[in-house]
Amino acid sequence: MFAHLGSRVIDLDRRRKIKVKRLSRGDLPDWIACASDLSSLTVAEAKGCHDVGGPAKALDRAWAQAKRIDVTVKDRKVSVKRIAIATRWGMAAAGPSDAFLSARDPVDEGDPIEPKDQDSLFIGLLRLHIANLIKPLGHAELAGALQRLTHQPFPQRLQDDLGRARALLDAAPVREVEKATALGGLIGGVVTRAGPITEADVAPADQEALARLNLRPIFVGIDRDLIRAAIDAEPQAVRTRVVQAARPDEFARSDRAGGWIIPVGEERRIKGST
Repeated sequence: MFAHLGSRVIDLDRRRKIKVKRLSRGDLPDWIACASDLSSLTVAEAKGCHDVGGPAKALDRAWAQAKRIDVTVKDRKVSVKRIAIATRWGMAAAGPSDAFLSARDPVDEGDPIEPKDQDSLFIGLLRLHIANLIKPLGHAELAGALQRLTHQPFPQRLQDDLGRARALLDAAPVREVEKATALGGLIGGVVTRAGPITEADVAPADQEALARLNLRPIFVGIDRDLIRAAIDAEPQAVRTRVVQAARPDEFARSDRAGGWIIPVGEERRIKGST
């Protein structure tokens, strides 16, 4: 599970004063992430280069970015694993031929925090992870509701936002995969080589047509019950759903964080939930 940082500092739970804090000027690292069981908080940055001397300078630049933030709870620094990765690409001609991959990944120890704050930190990260995934798939309103849960400081307004998020989830179209008993209801959309299809429902016949046109349609979605657990801030339910949702399937590929990538067409089609 991960959230992209870009150039801004983000709240994970403003009410509990849990946030990503900038430490210095410059580009922030690419990602803040965690394991699917809501553990192992990680900050990551990756660089690529063609440097003749190898990836050392690129690794130093990546490491500088990885150190530009802390995750804090009530202004107390949280333990994180900082990962900097640098790749030196190999060239067939006119450049170094050997490829290198270099990494630096120490654990930066922080202060101990309360279990409830720990859970809130990871729930906030999960909410942002889900929002980032579903927003470009036609669920911008639900994504916005999930994001608002992370930066709402007022208890009564938070309850209103929770109600709004639950209502939007209940109203979102739920998709199921034909002939796939291991997969439950999913929230997501169809993506082709030309980009996501967000304006209309893609009927099974349309999915087959897209496949025949070699547009390589895939359904990208996330387990609906996992979204519910993220909204309700139930960390144990999240862990249970991730384990249950990651069962192997002949066609579908799981990201082991509640998400699925499913090729669709003649052999496998997405349908509305019954």
